[in-house]
Amino acid sequence: MLFYVQMRWNIEGRMSFDEMWDYQVREQEEVGGKVNAVHMYKVAGQRRVIALLDAESADELDRIFMATLPLREYLDIEIIWALREFSSFVEDCKRHFRE
Repeated sequence: MLFYVQMRWNIEGRMSFDEMWDYQVREQEEVGGKVNAVHMYKVAGQRRVIALLDAESADELDRIFMATLPLREYLDIEIIWALREFSSFVEDCKRHFRE
């Protein structure tokens, strides 16, 4: 299942940028193989990251954010949207969502 996730680093008064950079590297090293990130982007000029994640379920995604990420205490999850393939949506449209 694909999820669009928008998150913001909430570090003001909590850690320096140097500490943040170290955490970010640590997170990538520790979590890189455990989280299936289809794409991840750092928003230019902002303390924000956008990710397209592939997770088995919302439960798995919740476990990732609550227990797996070293930065979990410093991330404000702003948006999570469950996504579906557009072609699958079109197939439902052809059937008028019947069956």
